[in-house]
Amino acid sequence: TAARGEGNNGESNEQFPGMENPTPIAAPTPLPTTQKPTPPILVAPPGPTTNISSGMPSALPSEMPSLIPSNKPSSTYSFSPTISAAPSSSPITSVELQRRQDITTAVTAISGSATIDDTTTPQHTALAWLLFDDDLQLNASSPNLGQRYSMSTLYFATTNNGQTTWINCGADASTSSCSSESQRFLSSSSECDWLGITCNGSGEITNIDIRENGLAGDVSVIIKELVSLSSSLEGLRLSINALSSTIPTEIGQLSNLQSLFLNNNNLVGTIPTSLGNLNKLSIFSVGNNGMDGTIPGEIFHPTLVGLDLDDNNFHGTLPSEMFTSSLDLRNIDIGGNNFKGMIPKGF
Repeated sequence: TAARGEGNNGESNEQFPGMENPTPIAAPTPLPTTQKPTPPILVAPPGPTTNISSGMPSALPSEMPSLIPSNKPSSTYSFSPTISAAPSSSPITSVELQRRQDITTAVTAISGSATIDDTTTPQHTALAWLLFDDDLQLNASSPNLGQRYSMSTLYFATTNNGQTTWINCGADASTSSCSSESQRFLSSSSECDWLGITCNGSGEITNIDIRENGLAGDVSVIIKELVSLSSSLEGLRLSINALSSTIPTEIGQLSNLQSLFLNNNNLVGTIPTSLGNLNKLSIFSVGNNGMDGTIPGEIFHPTLVGLDLDDNNFHGTLPSEMFTSSLDLRNIDIGGNNFKGMIPKGF
C-alpha cells in the first residue's frame, strides 16, 4: 500500500508528475568577495543601475565609504536605516528622505526592526536595493511594495546577500543566463515577470516555482518572509536546490497553500505540527532531505492527495489520521525511513 518510488533517489515521476529525481545540488561556489565597508547613513541619491551593486556617486566626500561596493556580484549592500540630511555636496530633497523613511517603516512592519537593523541579513540588503537600486523606485503606498520586498529578500537569502549567483536569471547578467531579461530577478520589470513567479489578475503572487536553480541558504528565512503573501500564495516549489535548516512553524501561516515541494535539498529537523493549519494542502513533498522525528497526524487533511517523505530519517508508527482523515491520499512515497507498525486492512 505504501508505494515506493523508483530511481536513484527513491522518487517516482509516475506517482508525482513533475517531481524531480536528481540528488540535491551543492551550494554554488562563492565568488570573490571584498571587505564590507562601514555602513553609512542613508543619504545617497538613487541612480540608474542594472546590477545588484553600484558605486557611490563621486559627489560624496572621499572619506565616506561606498554605500554599495562597486565589485559585483561579490559585494553586499550596506547601509544604516537611520535617515539624515545629506551633505551639502549631494543634496537630497525632503520628499526623497520621506520616501526612504516610509519604505523603511513599511518593511520593518514585515520583518521586524532587529532584522532590518542587522546589516548582515538579506532583509536589510533587500531594503537597500529597494531604496537605491530598484529602477521602479516604489514608494510606501505602492500596492506591490511588500511582495517586491519579499521576492528580493528571497533572492538575497539564497545568494549569500548577492555574493553567489543562481544558474538562471540571477541578478547579474555576466554570471547568470536568462532567456528573457524581463525574467531576471531584481530587473526593472514587474516581480510578476521574474523567473518562476506567477501572479493573478490583481497582480498578487500566487505561485513560486524556482526548482533546480542553485538556490542555497536558510529555508526558514524564506518561509518567514513569505507569510506576508499568505492571502494569495497557493504554490511553493523550491525543489532540487541546496537549501538548509529547518521548516519553521511559520509555515502554518501560509493559509492558502495548496502544494509545497521542498524535496531534494539539505533540510533537517522535524515536520512542524503547524503544517496542520494548511487545510487546503494537497501535495506535501520533503523527500530526499535529512529530516527526522515522527510524522504528525495534524498534516492529514481530507485535501491531501500526495505525500513524499522518502529517504529521510523519520521513524515511529504511521499516524492513524493517515488512514482515517486523508481518504483521497493516493500518491505515497515513504520508503527509506525507519517506520514500524501495521497498515490497516482496506487502506
